[in-house]
Amino acid sequence: MNAELDEWLGAGSAAVADWAGHVRRLAQRGNLGAARGLLLDLPALAQPHACRSGTCAPGLREPRRRSCCADLDVEVTPGESARITEALAEVAAWMQPRDARWSGEAPERFDGSMLRRPGRRCIFAASDAAGLTCSLHAVEDATGRPRGALKPMPCRLFPLVVVDLGDGHVLLTALARHTSPLAGGGGAAAFPCLRRGDDPTLAESAADTLEELWSRPVARAVVRAVARWRANAAG
Repeated sequence: MNAELDEWLGAGSAAVADWAGHVRRLAQRGNLGAARGLLLDLPALAQPHACRSGTCAPGLREPRRRSCCADLDVEVTPGESARITEALAEVAAWMQPRDARWSGEAPERFDGSMLRRPGRRCIFAASDAAGLTCSLHAVEDATGRPRGALKPMPCRLFPLVVVDLGDGHVLLTALARHTSPLAGGGGAAAFPCLRRGDDPTLAESAADTLEELWSRPVARAVVRAVARWRANAAG
């Protein structure tokens, strides 16, 4: 696995819940897959998914819709906090022309542990007519840093959920109707990115993330496993 994912799992930052029963139910219903050492929650990974921040950004979204950048609390590990703090001058330079709170006499501050402003969107999210843009992601790209050099693991994963089952197995699942009580974050139906049936599967849309965190063969194996499951379910 990716070193940052190992750090995140080791820090106990992953979803905390009793997933053993969930895995048993998946297996009993023929909905548990496997790909190169990962256990797969196939229905969760087969959901349609595409990120369009204009559909979930505050001020642009429909009533009762939610955003991972505006409505979820994201805590960072000590390592993530240190990397963000070291790059704050670069991030501030990117944010200042886009958000007045990052300039003037009282510039925005990162508290070192939480990305979300109290009751508001992520401190590092810039808003415009098109939606929300992640400044950490933007600075990574602008400076040639690899993904995850600044962007925290929960932001890279959403709506994926990685669970260390504690028995040598890792479950790859996601926020979905059948996982919401365990995964937190509220009901999956409130997130516009998970609502359009003509979008690609989550496994397909998250393939780059899977490749970054594991490898290209793992990403391809996950996509194939989900496609097979969908074909069997449709048949």
